[in-house]
Amino acid sequence: MRPTERSERELLLRDRALAGDGPAAEELMAAHLDALFEFIYWRVGRNRSLAEDLVQDTLLVAVDRLASFDARSSFHTWLCGIAKNKIRATRRKRRPLLVEDLLEDADEEIDAILARIDSEPLPDEVLEREETRELVSATLSSLPPDYRDALVGKYVEGRTVRELARRRGGSEKAAESVLGRARLAFGEVFQLLAKKRGGKP
Repeated sequence: MRPTERSERELLLRDRALAGDGPAAEELMAAHLDALFEFIYWRVGRNRSLAEDLVQDTLLVAVDRLASFDARSSFHTWLCGIAKNKIRATRRKRRPLLVEDLLEDADEEIDAILARIDSEPLPDEVLEREETRELVSATLSSLPPDYRDALVGKYVEGRTVRELARRRGGSEKAAESVLGRARLAFGEVFQLLAKKRGGKP
């Protein structure tokens, strides 16, 4: 589904949910459940129980504030904004330089990176290095679902651009464009987190 079509679908589901259509609300939330969990999980020290609780809290707030979603950003981005506030409200003091602390400290810079992505290649081998696995997972959790799906499809599942395009329901040119932006986003966010941790990618 193309971004424009997705936004239109999300607005349609929002309107139906606000009109009292329970299944529409469930469909809207369920489509983002896995990505939301990953986003939160890496920001709470990989504490699965806490992440699950915060997902539920985030969704409850989202349902309550659904009328404020206007599709200026994706529904995923809107949910993550709510999640960030929930995480900050519940986080205890932690020792510095944990991955979840890096992510919180870098959130504004990550948002700025994602807002200005154009295209730039990322060395393929960075996804294969054992010593960077934790930062790779944390970086992927910070990316929009389209970017994450493109990178995982290409470098983990070994799909061709044609296969990625078929799965997205768009053209190969559009798939290449998304993959290019995903590479650049991954590279910059990864470098940012590695720098804040004091290590080298």
